[in-house]
Amino acid sequence: MTDKDIILRQLVSTSDTIANKFDELYKDELDLLAQELATSYNILTKAMVEKENPLSDNDFQSANLYWTALNTILAAIDLLRRGYLKEPQMLIRNALETFAVAYDFHENPDHYRSFIANPKKFESTKSISVIKKVHGFIGQLYGQLSSQFTHISGLHVLPHKHDEHGFYMGGRLDPNDLTIINMEINSIIATLDILNSVLELSFISYVDNPRFWVKIDSDTIRYTPNKERVNQVMNAFKTSLESLDKEPQG
Repeated sequence: MTDKDIILRQLVSTSDTIANKFDELYKDELDLLAQELATSYNILTKAMVEKENPLSDNDFQSANLYWTALNTILAAIDLLRRGYLKEPQMLIRNALETFAVAYDFHENPDHYRSFIANPKKFESTKSISVIKKVHGFIGQLYGQLSSQFTHISGLHVLPHKHDEHGFYMGGRLDPNDLTIINMEINSIIATLDILNSVLELSFISYVDNPRFWVKIDSDTIRYTPNKERVNQVMNAFKTSLESLDKEPQG
């Protein structure tokens, strides 16, 4: 039998205990994510308060949307800290779509004006085709997040199983889940890296030392991925997959 005290304990006590244990295990990864978020928040702050080179209306709304999306990613990280394994990816999908609209408004002022004129008719999913022009991979990622996490899939069939009490209520930090958690946190790192490159591109005139783009000539810039970050994420994925392969079946 479940009563409200069990739910309240999960919210105000158990959840914090799980988060504290998570922080001990993934201190370096959280530090990296915090730095990446801070860098992008700072780019937006500089652009939004600039008086000598103020943003156009569409770029100001673009900056607002980017800010909202960063907040959503921060919420996803916090859910992962608290032992939720499916829910963070739902938020990452939402953040990706918000990034897409933010970039769309930056690139296409007419799309922004259409949105302002009639927000109910604006279809945000169409912005995915715009952001795909920067990174084709984003379209694939959006599709995977939609099919696996946002829409009902095999991942949703069963809640967390509890050995003694049936099913868990809320999140958990189980040793058997550490491989999955490691993959999830690295997928968030990789996704944030890609999305931050789009944000930087949108407001590159406000960035003193771009991290993702190199100017080739007056009309051309080239994407330069963070090879160290890519290798870090790929190695983490490889280790996690190898660990999953070694787990007993059945």
